Amino acid sequence: MKEFGEKLGKSESAISKWIKGVRSPMVEDFDKMVNLFNTDPDTLMYGASSLSTTLSEINKISSQLEEPRQKIVLDTASSQLEEQEKAKRAVKPKPKVTPLFDINSPLTDKELQEAVDEAVAFDGVPLTDREKELYKHLLRETWEEDHGRG
Repeated sequence: MKEFGEKLGKSESAISKWIKGVRSPMVEDFDKMVNLFNTDPDTLMYGASSLSTTLSEINKISSQLEEPRQKIVLDTASSQLEEQEKAKRAVKPKPKVTPLFDINSPLTDKELQEAVDEAVAFDGVPLTDREKELYKHLLRETWEEDHGRG
């Protein structure tokens, strides 16, 4: 503690209070520690494991940039986030109603399975495997009767 205090120009008592959580270092002291340990503020404050390697590298490098260049990094990150959010919104959700057939082509097992997989019981509870098989059988019979193929 003594050697650490000397490097920062602080008393052993002050360092002890920081360690015990009685006091916190001032901003200038924090900056001195960042330089002394050759790290970035986030790693010193939160530890290395809380940030991904990529994020840690971004912080380490961008913290060394002058403010106008830091703004470019921020603007670029904001633009990338906006593009990512647009892409997420552009993904169309799967329709809740699965069309069973093209009236002129036979009902396939795949179409039946998709319809049954999406189905839920009256109360919104997923169907059991037994119920799915029963409904698949009933759907096939009904479709074949309605389309003259049964």
